[in-house]
Amino acid sequence: MSDNTKNNTISDGLYFSAILFKHKLFIIIMTVIAAISSVVISLFLPIWYSSSVSFVPPSESSTSSSSGAGLSSIMKDFGMSKIGGTSDEYTMFVFLNSRSVADSMIKKYDLVKRYEMEKNYYVDVRKEFWANFKVEYLKEGNYVLTAWDKDSVLAAEMANDFVEIANYFVEKTKNDDLRASIEYLTNRIASIDSTINVISMELWQISKDKSLFSPEDQAKSAATALSTIKANELELEITYDYFLKMFGENDPQTQNAKALLMVAKKSVEDAFSKPGFIGNFALRDVTPIAVSYLTKYADIEALTKTKAVLTTSLEKANLDYHSNNKNFFIVDKAIPSDKKDKPKRAFICAGGTFSGFMLSILIILIFNGIKIASRQAKELK
Repeated sequence: MSDNTKNNTISDGLYFSAILFKHKLFIIIMTVIAAISSVVISLFLPIWYSSSVSFVPPSESSTSSSSGAGLSSIMKDFGMSKIGGTSDEYTMFVFLNSRSVADSMIKKYDLVKRYEMEKNYYVDVRKEFWANFKVEYLKEGNYVLTAWDKDSVLAAEMANDFVEIANYFVEKTKNDDLRASIEYLTNRIASIDSTINVISMELWQISKDKSLFSPEDQAKSAATALSTIKANELELEITYDYFLKMFGENDPQTQNAKALLMVAKKSVEDAFSKPGFIGNFALRDVTPIAVSYLTKYADIEALTKTKAVLTTSLEKANLDYHSNNKNFFIVDKAIPSDKKDKPKRAFICAGGTFSGFMLSILIILIFNGIKIASRQAKELK
């Protein structure tokens, strides 16, 4: 930095200090007025109290039986809980920050009137609601909900009620999911029973007409193996059908299930068309009657295995639907606070005083700049 630049900087600093010193009385008066005003305003601001409730979701062990509600239960029973590589679990923040919970609280406590927002849009009421409610998830694994209100008792009551209302919506959503799953499983089991009855009659007819009561030992072994891969195909078909009905053809999980189903269908087709499944010949080359018997026997075995899995899933879904499990457990109940939370009067007074001080300096600089500009304009003329 050159000597001229340093001298100019020092001169500007002295000039600035001289201007402020010249108008020191104005600065003092403005600062005092701002300080007094901020004190008065802070004294007239309403007092708000806060109250917090701490709660936790169920532990992993206690949710293991009910976490399989709906689709996830079927997927886990079929060993396909990770189809698509995504989790079917939703976080509890979905409910804790939901509009349904907010609207229920607003209606129950008539917060439109309490916030004096009768003439405002409802969306503004919701914004005000969330300004007075905050949900946090701590690293220890618990949730903390804090509610603010001018009444300390009401603040504690609303905090506790918030958890109960959130519990209701979690349970309602899970039950809706379970109802859809129960309906699907019931219909599917009924369809399997009907198919087993038809195939059983056809198998009985073959035995009666052809005097074929039991294929040779190799055919029995093949039937067992064939029933296993056909059971896998049927389970994958159910999985794909479920995804298709619930989420549509374009869903990634539906596409993955469809791809797995195609692989299973090819395995069944290869078992019939290529040698090596029961010997050095294809199943289609065996006597048509034996093949028909073998196929129907394998179908019954596959359907019976699948029905057993679906029945277990249905029993789980029914048990979860009729159980009355809570999804949030309160650890520390909210209690009325005996100390105000806001306004922070010290911060308001300090901020107001500092703002008045800075505003007075800004006014002085603006008026001084106008004077200099006016003087220079006259000199140019």
